[in-house]
Amino acid sequence: MKPLHVLVLDRSPERRSEFVALLRSADHRVDAVSDGASAVESLGVTGIDALLLDLGMPGLDLPALRSAIFSPDPGEPESLEAAERRHLALALRHTGGNKRKAAHLLGISRSTLLNKVRKYGLSLLLACHVVAGNPGLWAQAHPIPSGRVATGMLSFDGHASVGDFVGTTKSVSGQITGGADLGAVRGWVEAPVRTLTTGNGKRDRDLNKSMESSKYPNIRFELSGMTPRGGTQDSVVAVLHGALVIHGVTRKVDLPGTLQIQGSRARVRSDFPLRLKDYRIGGLSKMLGVLKMYDGIEVHVDLLFEFDRT
Repeated sequence: MKPLHVLVLDRSPERRSEFVALLRSADHRVDAVSDGASAVESLGVTGIDALLLDLGMPGLDLPALRSAIFSPDPGEPESLEAAERRHLALALRHTGGNKRKAAHLLGISRSTLLNKVRKYGLSLLLACHVVAGNPGLWAQAHPIPSGRVATGMLSFDGHASVGDFVGTTKSVSGQITGGADLGAVRGWVEAPVRTLTTGNGKRDRDLNKSMESSKYPNIRFELSGMTPRGGTQDSVVAVLHGALVIHGVTRKVDLPGTLQIQGSRARVRSDFPLRLKDYRIGGLSKMLGVLKMYDGIEVHVDLLFEFDRT
């Protein structure tokens, strides 16, 4: 995805900082403002590609913003690609970032939607949507017990010159140490690289060779805390803070996630984009470049934790 020049308009200094950090971590250029007048002035500068807007801001002058964004001269109509990207973004927003529901709403397959999300650079917008929720009941102090992974799945959507594919493993282990609230929770989750399967033996062997699974056997996430961003009495949207360790490379990350309490269990899900080159994973171009795996993938994690009995 080509880096964008993004303008962030948000009344909350904390949210502005989070959005700026998230966008810049994906190599985008970011300007941040706290009021509509400053946004209108900034939009007058050429080169702004996207606007991340707090629609709940008091006194927001939407007509002035529209005038700054859209020229009064209609000029040429937008391209079909631009219209498609805008429509996809609206569908994803309507479904709260749920790609399966959005695909059903649009009348296309989930794999087709994933291709278009990657094509139009909407993965980052999905992540921003998750982070943008308003604090709910779970933002208050709520004790979380300790527990361990009962069942789990780690998968990724890969993209290659000869077509897309999915890698999956259900060999996931991990545990959490509870605390007085979400921010105090710590833990880890890991999966052996060799258990990832894509339905193609040759591709699986190439993947293990590229990831040097004999030297770096596990994919691991170290959780250092969670920040709630909204929710209900038994469910919360949160940012998962921690470190992702892949191929011997450790990177600090803030991942979008959801947590649902189901009696004595908790279900944790996260979907996020990942660049292979960030973890020094190469060697995935074969047959003189005729078969090539692209750098960007989408990772999906679905875990069910069983709380410890007290």
